[in-house]
Amino acid sequence: MKQTSVALLTVAILATLGCGGSSTGTAAPADETVQTASAAPAVEAVAEARHDVIYTCNCGPSCDCNTVAVEPGTCTCGKELAGGHVLKVDGHVATVCTCGADCSCELDPDDPTKCGCGKEVKTVDLDGTGLYYCNCGGSCKCNYVSDKPGTCSCGMELVTS
Repeated sequence: MKQTSVALLTVAILATLGCGGSSTGTAAPADETVQTASAAPAVEAVAEARHDVIYTCNCGPSCDCNTVAVEPGTCTCGKELAGGHVLKVDGHVATVCTCGADCSCELDPDDPTKCGCGKEVKTVDLDGTGLYYCNCGGSCKCNYVSDKPGTCSCGMELVTS
């Protein structure tokens, strides 16, 4: 009985500490692989979840280039596009918060010219941009914008003009 207990204790210690293998003290690569593999999908899932982000020309009121995209880039007048997110779409006009692509605030209920974060909103005409957008109206807040046809989060077909 005593020999069996000593043998089980030895096996338990060896299993905990490991036996054989490298004597460098380096952690097993399996731990590193598991951490890397589990972190990547979470980042991709967050990036895929946002369909309300658009990039618009930010060259001022005198410019009429009306460049709108779903990816960062430059507008037709050569300036860098500014990221924002769609607060609502009425017809083919989007109300956009100018706080940046990472923000998710809503329209200020006390001041329709501002976002909840305090930044000014701007209106963007989606007509002729080639983008597809949800135009379900009313109380729908899906604000879905895409460069491809499909359905928005409320189930309606995306439209383009």
